[in-house]
Amino acid sequence: MKIIRLENTGFDFTSLREEEVDKLVEFDSDSGVLKVHTLQSPQRIPFGSAQPDLIGQFVGQKLSDKAVRIVHNSPVLNAYSAPFKIYLDITLACSLQCPFCLSEAGRGLKTFLPVATIEKLAAEIQKLGVMYIKIGGGDPFLHPDFEIIVNLLRSAGCFLTISTNSAVVTPQTVDLLANAKIRTSVSIEGMEVVNDSLRGSGHFQKALIALETLKEGGVNVLLRTTLLRQNLDNVPELVELARSRGVKIKFSYCRPAGGAVHNQTMLSPQDSPRYLKVLGYLNSPKVLPYVLMDEGMMFNQPAEVLQKLLRGRMCGAANRSMHIDANGKVSPCVFFGPTFSFGKIYQDGTIRDFWQGKVGNKFQTVRAIRQPRECDNCSRLCKNECPANRFYFWGNYDQQDPNCLYEATRKSGSSTT
Repeated sequence: MKIIRLENTGFDFTSLREEEVDKLVEFDSDSGVLKVHTLQSPQRIPFGSAQPDLIGQFVGQKLSDKAVRIVHNSPVLNAYSAPFKIYLDITLACSLQCPFCLSEAGRGLKTFLPVATIEKLAAEIQKLGVMYIKIGGGDPFLHPDFEIIVNLLRSAGCFLTISTNSAVVTPQTVDLLANAKIRTSVSIEGMEVVNDSLRGSGHFQKALIALETLKEGGVNVLLRTTLLRQNLDNVPELVELARSRGVKIKFSYCRPAGGAVHNQTMLSPQDSPRYLKVLGYLNSPKVLPYVLMDEGMMFNQPAEVLQKLLRGRMCGAANRSMHIDANGKVSPCVFFGPTFSFGKIYQDGTIRDFWQGKVGNKFQTVRAIRQPRECDNCSRLCKNECPANRFYFWGNYDQQDPNCLYEATRKSGSSTT
């Protein structure tokens, strides 16, 4: 299924008329590939009356095929018209109790998002043209209706991603992941000693067995590591592990949420020298073919990323993405914490209601957060891409994220070019 969304991202009641389209978002739900076409005046096309033949000229194909769906939602001030991505936690059940868990799952929690809620989500997701769903938890595989949930969301036209802690990987699960083309991350947090100190004795070997099982089953699989204070020194070995297993490894830095805050596992300003050294290694030409990273960690950021951003904001919270937890609570981003988690989906409002600000003002509040002034003249795209980090460390949004690559290189006298 191909989805094409018509967007009016310049809509601010003055500069761009509401009926004009300035971006076409082209998305393939099988591959997860997203392209954004920017339309400059006089190329812009009428918003409500856009014809398939006209749109087809911009995306380079005829759109008469029934497998192409054109979506045009009402514009939203300072945001795309609907989320590109929803982070959807379907359960808090988990067999592990990792000290850095962002949702603090496990610990006897048996919360499951009801299938009836997923059915409503799938219907609205399809209508709005939401493109990506990151299924999270807890351990999503422990949801008793996991297969039903996957089928509902795929039928809605979404590309699905999921992470597994490797505790429950059955042949049925492998077949489901492969058939639904779900990109699956096997989580490890270091080499064996470090990983097992964080995730529990024996987990490292279970993860490697799960990786091979998923690969053999035809699943689109990779390794995934959250950069923590405990595992920075393991990064070269982890890259070699991924290379030897014939998969890529995705690195992300830990954000301020859940157990990562309480248990001092997330990177702090004092870790900046070690963090910068790791980034230097990950960005080296010999390593880049084997790794994936958050865009803010890249020395040379892909030019096409800029097309996808809304007004230069790397942080997607409230402008490209939102979060729904296993209790149905809605927030612009899980990393902002409980202060920004408000209202329940379909009890207090729909996705559209929350997104458009008809329920509460949290999304508008996040959209109004300004980047630090030091970022105004920075050539990098990240713009201190995690406001939650800024607020956690400094108590305000005015100072730079301690993980800011530009700031780290400035202080060390290094260069990212």
